[in-house]
Amino acid sequence: MTVVSDSEPIIWMRAEKSTRGPAPQHSREQIAEVAIEIADAEGIEAASVRNIAKKLGTGAMTLYRYLPAKEDLYAVMIDQATGFEQQKPTGDVRADLTTLARRRRQIFLRHPWLAPLLGTRPVMGPNFLRGMERDLALLAGCDLEMDATLAVLDLIHSWISGTVQAELTERADVHRSGIDRDTWRRRMQPYLMSMLATGEFPYLSKMVKESEIGGGDQRFEDGLTTILDGIEARFLANTGSRPAG
Repeated sequence: MTVVSDSEPIIWMRAEKSTRGPAPQHSREQIAEVAIEIADAEGIEAASVRNIAKKLGTGAMTLYRYLPAKEDLYAVMIDQATGFEQQKPTGDVRADLTTLARRRRQIFLRHPWLAPLLGTRPVMGPNFLRGMERDLALLAGCDLEMDATLAVLDLIHSWISGTVQAELTERADVHRSGIDRDTWRRRMQPYLMSMLATGEFPYLSKMVKESEIGGGDQRFEDGLTTILDGIEARFLANTGSRPAG
C-alpha cells in the first residue's frame, strides 16, 4: 500500500466508486468487516491486503482501488469497529456515564488491536463523529463549560483505555505463559510474605492484610466508581445535575 500524502483528502471525502475501471464489487464497509475479523483473530499485522483479498475471493491489486493506502484501511477499520450505538440522556448522569464506559470497554475488549491503534490515530470517521455527538449530549444538561465537559469525557476515556490495555496485556501473558493471575500470585506469595516479615514494608503489609485486589470486571467497576465520585464532586456538585446514587 502507498503512503497517504498530507494534501490527500481523508478517505470519507473521496468517492467510493472510481470514475475509471470496472464498478466496485465490494464496499469499504465490507472490506473493513473482513479486515476486522482477521485482526480480531490473528492481530492487526495479519490484516494485510493479501489476506483480506483472499477472504473476499478477489485479487490484492483490486483492493487498492478501494483503499489505496494502509492509513485508509486502518481508518475504515477503526471507524467500523468503533461502531455507533444510540444512547439518549436519561437525566441520571452517573448511570449514563456508566453505560458509556462499559460499552466502550467491551468494544476494546472485543477488538484487542483497536485501543492501541486508536491511541496513535485519532480517526474522525462518521461513527466517531456520531459517537462524540452522543457523548456530548449526555452532559449537555449539566450546564458545564465545554472545557469541563471534555475533561469529564477525557477522564473516562483515559481510564477505559488504561484498564483495557492492562487487561489485554494480562490476557496475552496468560496465553503466552499458560500462567493465570491466581497461579502467579500463589507462586509469588512465599517470597512476598518473607519480605513483609522483615518489617520494612508496613504499608504494603497493611494492603495485603486489608485489601483484595480484584481483576477484570471488579477492578474496572471499582475504578469507575472512584472516577465517577470524583467527577460528581469536581464538576457536578453545583450544577443541579448531580448523578444519581
